[in-house]
Amino acid sequence: MPRPLPRFFPWLGVLLAVWSLLAVFPAPHVFLWLLAIGATEFGHWLAPACLCVALLLARHPNARAWCIPAGCAALLFFSPSLRAWACARDFSRAHPELATPSSPPFSFRKLWIPHTGSSPAPEKLAVNSSPHPPLELVFTRSASRTPAPCLLILHTGGWNSGSADEFRPLSRHLSGLGYASAALEYRLAPAARWPAQRDDVVAALQHLESHASELGIDPSQFVLLGRSAGGQIAEACAYGLNHPAIRGVIAFYAPADLIFARQFARSDDVLNSLKLLRDFLGGDPEEVPDAYRSSSAIALANPQSPPTLLLHGSRDELVWVLQSRRLHAHLQKIGAQSHFLELPWATHAFDFNPHGPGGQISTWAVEGFLRRILPTPPNREVPR
Repeated sequence: MPRPLPRFFPWLGVLLAVWSLLAVFPAPHVFLWLLAIGATEFGHWLAPACLCVALLLARHPNARAWCIPAGCAALLFFSPSLRAWACARDFSRAHPELATPSSPPFSFRKLWIPHTGSSPAPEKLAVNSSPHPPLELVFTRSASRTPAPCLLILHTGGWNSGSADEFRPLSRHLSGLGYASAALEYRLAPAARWPAQRDDVVAALQHLESHASELGIDPSQFVLLGRSAGGQIAEACAYGLNHPAIRGVIAFYAPADLIFARQFARSDDVLNSLKLLRDFLGGDPEEVPDAYRSSSAIALANPQSPPTLLLHGSRDELVWVLQSRRLHAHLQKIGAQSHFLELPWATHAFDFNPHGPGGQISTWAVEGFLRRILPTPPNREVPR
């Protein structure tokens, strides 16, 4: 006879089943969105745990029926990985220009046995932004012998929070491929309203250019990369600054049209987007029309805009996927180079786990995009 189960154990299967629903259904609250990231991008770890619970329950005649929710949870938790595997094949066919020799878009092995290479330790750099306090750059050197292209990275946080220290694994990965990266602590709203963040990007670019030799970077090859609010800043700066050294822009789940965003913003949605927009831009479109236009990539793009890579989850609860769809369609219409990957299972911040389904595919896309747009591939030899 098997040992008696703890009283709570059957309910554990039910709780896991409820959590697993967030792998396929949108989350109506910020806390549930955080759980949705776990269900979608870490679900491959949760699925085996659910199977173990189901097997233990199945061994007890009085609890056998309780194994069904746990078994269903295992399937739902693993479904994002299966969908990523199917999407990876479609992405490879639809975007041959992003193909990389180093790895496929998705690997089941990497879910559990990721490869982690070494990279130089990040350095903290101070950027002069007079008359304001100095800005901070978290700089990761390239492992290349030769001057390297540099990615200027802009963090998430709804314009009023966030840190340049987030999402470091991508910087480490790119360092091993021969790219440098600099994550910027731009000023935050409501104390600093747009275009303060654009001014901070300009200051960071000027600092990197003037210190290019000592940092080991090529001052003629910059790529802006941003996530969410940082993606909006990256897009608006890439299209609006007309800076000759900006060779491309990469935006993860970013709002590209803030006038469009304001039309659907509500105070009772997941993020209180109405307050976020007003704090960031200083009011509504009829009050500050220049701020809305100059911060909206879709209004700034032109045929000479630098190449763009857009990544977005279909079920993003925080930034509507229509933002990236509309920008991509507009860029194609005007003849600017644009690549768009939409991940059907993914929610906001799907690249938080670099080895999860969203992290693998987005890293593959970023690597392929950089190889395509930059004139020469970086030297990947590690310095002596």
